[in-house]
Amino acid sequence: MSFPLASFDNEEVTCFDIIKATYGLSENELEIMMCIKHSQPTDIKTIAEIIPKDRATISRSIQRLMGIGFVKKTKINLDRGGFKYIYSGLSTEEMKSKLTELIRRIADRMETAINNLTEEKCQVLYNEVVVKYSNY
Repeated sequence: MSFPLASFDNEEVTCFDIIKATYGLSENELEIMMCIKHSQPTDIKTIAEIIPKDRATISRSIQRLMGIGFVKKTKINLDRGGFKYIYSGLSTEEMKSKLTELIRRIADRMETAINNLTEEKCQVLYNEVVVKYSNY
């Protein structure tokens, strides 16, 4: 997902906009994350009752959210036999901390990249452009 960072240079940016942009979340994934956070612990069936999406879509979103660390999965053994998975999300403070830490790391890397910008590096990029399009 590509977005202009300059779009965040206004008063209307929310924490959810930042979460979506920094982690590349879809609106659907953000909705499922908030559903899990609010209803935790919860299962896919309960999420599907709130968000009218098929279970496969919800499951893929949950896998993505687990991959970035916003959702955790726990296996529960059922009294009648078998098991099911339930999901829980980070607390608001954990979300804020995780996001703040990521933004700081990104800002540090961006500052380093900006400080390393030289006229020579601009010339190298220009030369690469010329070579790339020289056969046209």
